[in-house]
Amino acid sequence: MGHYGPAVWDTQRGKGTPLVPLWVGFLAVQFIDVVFAILVILGLEGETRMVEGAPLFTIPYSHSFLTSLGWAALGGVLFKLYRQKSGAKGFWVIFGLVFSHWVLDLIVHRPDLPLWPGSSTELGFSLWNAPLIAFAMEIGLLTAAFIFWMRATTGSRKTEVGLGLLFAFMVLLQIIFVLIPGFEVQAGTFDPKTGPQGVTLGVLMLTTYTILCTAVAWIERGRTPKL
Repeated sequence: MGHYGPAVWDTQRGKGTPLVPLWVGFLAVQFIDVVFAILVILGLEGETRMVEGAPLFTIPYSHSFLTSLGWAALGGVLFKLYRQKSGAKGFWVIFGLVFSHWVLDLIVHRPDLPLWPGSSTELGFSLWNAPLIAFAMEIGLLTAAFIFWMRATTGSRKTEVGLGLLFAFMVLLQIIFVLIPGFEVQAGTFDPKTGPQGVTLGVLMLTTYTILCTAVAWIERGRTPKL
């Protein structure tokens, strides 16, 4: 969930009408994982390798350094088509949001991020090997983002409650799908076959991202930027 931390950033947020709607920011920071989910459904990615008791993902097309730059550029182009008056600034904001996914993955992933598809060099600083520290970092980023957005906008009590429920739901997702598996890896009991696989995994991911984007879009409709 730490990926959603940068979603609140753009060059105008907190200074009037934002350049990027928050739901678009939520989608942008997970765009690379959306690509991954589609490739998993198509059977092109998704295999998990166990190396010395730790899982490594096979993600050459969605998460390599080179293709991530390409996905970031594609995201920027799509945003300019969606909001044509955003100019070059809009392109680069979305580019940065999409590519921030790879940067944060570099910090938490074990070495499974290739430089390009087929590269023998795979990167990852392995913060997931310290699950509590990784959890604190990711939820810390999420908390800071939510606090910043609350202070940059104003709205009804209903939107504040909605945002609190959304935050709690996102923390729960982090616990179930990242923190608990991290403890299992530490204990040597992790088995990737017990979790969702293939089409089920891809659909679950896309459904989750849709729920989060829809929820934050509904909350955003009830809040206005502070001038």
